[in-house]
Amino acid sequence: MAEKQCLGNFPLADEPNYEGMLQCMRCGFCLPTCPTYVLTGRERSSPRGRVALAKAVADDQIDFTGALKEESFFCLDCRACSTSCPSGVHAGQVMEACRNQANEAFPLTGAVRKFREFVLQRMLPSPDLLETSMLPARLYQKLGIQWLIRHSHILKLGPDWMEKAEGMMPELHPPLRPQLPEVIPAEGEQRGRVAFFLGCIMTLMYPEVSRQTVKVLTSQGFEVITPKEQKCCGAPHLNEGDRETTRSLARHNLDLFMELEVDAIVTDCAGCGAALKEYEELLEESGEHDKLELFHKRIKDISEFLGEQGLRTESLKSVEKVVTYHEPCHLCHAQGISKQPRDLIKAIPGIDFRELNEASWCCGSAATFSLKYTGESQQILDRKLENIQATGAELLVTANPGCHLQLAWGLKQAGMPQEVVHITELLGMATG
Repeated sequence: MAEKQCLGNFPLADEPNYEGMLQCMRCGFCLPTCPTYVLTGRERSSPRGRVALAKAVADDQIDFTGALKEESFFCLDCRACSTSCPSGVHAGQVMEACRNQANEAFPLTGAVRKFREFVLQRMLPSPDLLETSMLPARLYQKLGIQWLIRHSHILKLGPDWMEKAEGMMPELHPPLRPQLPEVIPAEGEQRGRVAFFLGCIMTLMYPEVSRQTVKVLTSQGFEVITPKEQKCCGAPHLNEGDRETTRSLARHNLDLFMELEVDAIVTDCAGCGAALKEYEELLEESGEHDKLELFHKRIKDISEFLGEQGLRTESLKSVEKVVTYHEPCHLCHAQGISKQPRDLIKAIPGIDFRELNEASWCCGSAATFSLKYTGESQQILDRKLENIQATGAELLVTANPGCHLQLAWGLKQAGMPQEVVHITELLGMATG
C-alpha cells in the first residue's frame, strides 16, 4: 500500500479533515460564541479565521506558519463554535489536528522535549506510574510544606502560571483506582450492568467524586465493573497534539472495554467522554467500523445515562440547597448533553435550582490553556464568576475536573462563598 501523502503544506499526513474545512461559509455565526475572538477581536483568533488559515496551508497558499501554531494552541477547543455553526464545521477538531502538525513543524528540543515525551508517552499511559507520581504532592500537603509555601508568598517571585497551578491543587487523597473493587453489585432490583471509565484526573484529584458516581449507579440498580487495566482516554494527548499516543491508548481501551458484556460504558468526566466518543474518527483507518460504532454508542456520560434510564427518586432524601449549574464545554458542545444534568438536579427533592446566565460559556480552563495563557484565562473566568454571583447560589454544580479546578480556584481568589461540586456528589447527598 502506498504511503499516504501530506495534504498541501502540512508536514504530516495526519492532517485536518479537508472536507470539513470546505464547509465553512464564513458566515460569522461563530464569532460571538468564541471567547478568544471576543477577547482579542482578531479575525485569526476566531473559528472561521483559524479554519481559513488551516485551509490555506492545505491549498498550498501558505506554509505552516508560526501564526497557525499559535492559534492552534490559543484555541480553547471549547466547541461552542460547533454548536452555533449552521454548516457543521468543527473548528476545534481542526485545531486539535493542527497542534499535532505544529509539533512536527516546530519541534521542541532538549530538556523540554524530553519532559513532554516522558509525561505524554510514559507517565500518562501508565496508571501505576501516574499514581506514584502524585505521592510527592500528597506529602507536600501532609507535611505542611504547602502551608509554608503559600504563607511565604515565595511563588509570587516566579511566573504567574506556577502560583496558579499550586493554588489550584485540591486536597489530595490516595487514588481511587486501586481501592475500587473490580465488580460492585447493584442494590435492590438490578436494572443493568455497566462498565465505569475512571478518568485520570478523577482518580488522582477527585476520588470522592467517582466514589459517589459508583454509589449512585449501584443505588440506582446497576452493577458496576471498573477494569483495573484501563488507561488514560487520550484527551491530554489530543490537547497537546500527540495523536499517535492517543491512538495507542484508544486501541487499548477499545479492546479492553469491548470484551465486557455491559449495557453501557459510563464516565463522570466530560473531557473523557468527549475523547472516548472521538475514537471512532481517530481509529477510522483500522477498518473495525462495527466495533467502533458499538463502542461509541455505549459511551455515556453519567447524566446522559441516568437521563436515558430514568432516575429512581422514591428513596432520595431532600437536599435543601440553592444550586446553579455550569455546563462543561466538552459535555454541552462536544457531546450535546445539556438538558439531562439540569433534569437530574431538578429531580432532587428540596433543590432550589437557579439558571446560570451564559451557563455554556467556557470557564477558561481548557486543559493547559489556563496555565499557558493565565491573563486571558482570568478574563474569561471573571465573566463566569460575575454570572455565578448573580444567582445567589450556595452550590455550583459542574461535571468536569478541569472546570472544577478552575472554578474552585476562581471562587476562592474572588472571596466568593460558593462550593463547587460534581453532579454525582449532589446526587450522592440525596442518596445518603
